[in-house]
Amino acid sequence: MREQIKALTRPQSKIFCVRLWFELTIAGRSIWSDSTLDPSTQLNALKWLNEFQHRAWGAHARDDPEALIWLLDRIISHCDEAPVIKPHVRIALDRAIATAAIEQPDTQPGWPAN
Repeated sequence: MREQIKALTRPQSKIFCVRLWFELTIAGRSIWSDSTLDPSTQLNALKWLNEFQHRAWGAHARDDPEALIWLLDRIISHCDEAPVIKPHVRIALDRAIATAAIEQPDTQPGWPAN
């Protein structure tokens, strides 16, 4: 996954962040509606999903090719704070990568070309 994210062009990275934000919203709905989770677990999971959304926006706003790797590292490290979200976050990341990879490559300096 890390290599796929590193290979995204600048326009693709922006699409990745927006799609990740969207997918994390879907993950939140899944957590919220899971009747097998106690309220405390749900609240903690939703708190971390919200934090990931803020960080996705921060990565979107940065004009830095390393922003996505920074974002991925934060997400991975913080998933341990709410283990119930790990599969939801993985699905969100996979879908965001797949969506972003459809965009045409860009060859701006400092960004990889596909």
